[in-house]
Amino acid sequence: MAALFTTPKRNDTTAGTHVAEPDVRRRIGLAHGSWRRVTRRIVVGAVCALTVSSLLMPSVSLAAEWVKVGGNKYNTAASDEAGTWSWDGADDLKLNNYNGGEIQAAGKLNVNYSGTNIVTAEWIESINVSHGTNENAELNIQGDEGGTLSVTSTEDAILSTGNINIDGAGSVNATSTGFDAINAGGDLAIKGSGNVNATGASDGIRANGNITIDDSGAVTARATKDKGIGTDKNLTIKGGGTVEASSEKDAAVEAKGSLAATNASLNVNGVEYGVYAHKGITLDHANVTVRASKGRYGGAIALFTYQDDIVVKNGSTVDAFAEGEVSAAFSTRNDRPNEKGGHIYISDSVVKAIACYVENGDGPIPYSENQDGETRREPQGENIGIIAQTSEGVTPAVISIIRSKVTAEGDTAAIFARAMSADGKTIGTIKIENAAIQTPEVGKVIDYRKLRDGIYEAGQAIGTGDATVDSLYIKAVAKSTTIAPPEVAKPEDPKPAESKPAESKQDPKSEGSKPTKAVAASTTKAKTTGVLAATGDTSGAAIVATVLAGTAAIAAGTMASRKRS
Repeated sequence: MAALFTTPKRNDTTAGTHVAEPDVRRRIGLAHGSWRRVTRRIVVGAVCALTVSSLLMPSVSLAAEWVKVGGNKYNTAASDEAGTWSWDGADDLKLNNYNGGEIQAAGKLNVNYSGTNIVTAEWIESINVSHGTNENAELNIQGDEGGTLSVTSTEDAILSTGNINIDGAGSVNATSTGFDAINAGGDLAIKGSGNVNATGASDGIRANGNITIDDSGAVTARATKDKGIGTDKNLTIKGGGTVEASSEKDAAVEAKGSLAATNASLNVNGVEYGVYAHKGITLDHANVTVRASKGRYGGAIALFTYQDDIVVKNGSTVDAFAEGEVSAAFSTRNDRPNEKGGHIYISDSVVKAIACYVENGDGPIPYSENQDGETRREPQGENIGIIAQTSEGVTPAVISIIRSKVTAEGDTAAIFARAMSADGKTIGTIKIENAAIQTPEVGKVIDYRKLRDGIYEAGQAIGTGDATVDSLYIKAVAKSTTIAPPEVAKPEDPKPAESKPAESKQDPKSEGSKPTKAVAASTTKAKTTGVLAATGDTSGAAIVATVLAGTAAIAAGTMASRKRS
């Protein structure tokens, strides 16, 4: 039942490493892409490789070498009689209430739009900037407040074999009925205060390089077949805006590097994965809602990273839900000695993490036949709210909860840290600091240990009792838990004779300092193997109180809140 959490996905194993193939019913398949899409990406890669030689040559041009507007190619400055477009013969192409065919260029092109602009094309990209003879492709799009640029194509709507930069206060709407809405062969940056809406039959927004969204407006990416947002490198979200991503058949967000969301809102809804960041997830003062429904093989993970850590800090609020036979709301794992990862750190934040087999129901009960031919009931799957796992004797898995409110539910276990090793000396741990286990009432950190196929599994879970357990499918392992910091001390009532209110027990000068430790007494029995990694947090009880007050809906969520948005 642990296939989802033990078998690497979307990553090749190192030479000589043996990975057991999971049962088909329980594994999660890799992302799917049509052969046409794969071929197109190979072609783009080949074009990039062929331009390396031009990079080594001195550039003699700082502008587009030519432009094509509505099917007509221009080598010198040009415009139309109606004044809906004009090219200065160098960098700048201006659009003012343009309504016409495709726009293409070689080299660098700045598209500045005002008014209402519509670009429509079939069997060719609507806006396409390719590498020139002496200059790499670069597409810059900027619009005035109130301006709109709507781009539609059966191919990629907006494409550059180099970088793409979208800026300004206007709105960019890109729709592809056959491929990607916005596709950058290099880096992609969205900034300013405008809105970007990208809807693709394949990806909504993708880049071969880094994607940076530093926008105080709204960015929406929708996909039918592939990712809402996909990048071969890192995804950075900041600027105070809102990012929404969804996919009907794949992960809503996938970054083959890392994902960092700071001072921004992220709302995603995907299949199999909500967010899959291969090299770590950091949520810093972020508001995140993520949903994952079961994929092709019945599994789902809302927030997942492989060979790195998940860090939630500085007043973040996270609501994660996953539904599938094998599922997790938070999941990280690492099985390679030369890679870091396998740790989850939550500090000064509010987290809700729910994983279930079937939403609003128990689902079917699977059966299996043993060697004697007898049929027996088996657990439905492995559904864990928060799980961290390491193997091959690497740094043990750690789940750390500091000054935070965490509500976790899982049909199998609420919170579980597991380390796998040949000698059984490596132990996964759960660490709770300046917070207490509120439910179950006698809840504590309990030990788990099991020998399976010659490999020791050793770790900890939230549960009840003093005995070490060897199964998660028992009552001693909590299926639901709430962990929260102690109430912030209230100021004393002023005495009638006093003219001034009594000072608060909390020193206002110590806002950045850590409050007095208040670890639940029940956690003292837990083992303390492993070292708590520093997360760089200096916030204290005041931040936690503010977060808790501002996120009552998450903190007081009921089973009815399992309904996916």
